[in-house]
Amino acid sequence: MSKRKSKADQKKAQKAAARDNTRVAATPVKTATPRAAASSKSSGPARAMTFGPETFKWMGIGFALVLIGLLLMAGGRGTEYNEFDIDKIYSFRRITLAPIVILSGLGVVIFAILKK
Repeated sequence: MSKRKSKADQKKAQKAAARDNTRVAATPVKTATPRAAASSKSSGPARAMTFGPETFKWMGIGFALVLIGLLLMAGGRGTEYNEFDIDKIYSFRRITLAPIVILSGLGVVIFAILKK
């Protein structure tokens, strides 16, 4: 019964407000406010780095191995530009050693990323 009275009272108030040409005060609607972007002056604790210093050392070693492998594969140029020296192009260093060093460097980088 109290609900009926409150609804009736609301209708009477709305009619009186319409006669007086005034607005009926409505209850404010709460809206979700977006969170502000984190500023550099946040009071919370700083987020820990994903990778520690040891991981960066392993990654540096891996990248150095990849660069060494690429330098081994590049080699130097021959003395004659018109001559194709099979022994230099297909040498053990360029065909076997350099790819092994490059792949080992990539393996070290993957190890550094995945280790805890």
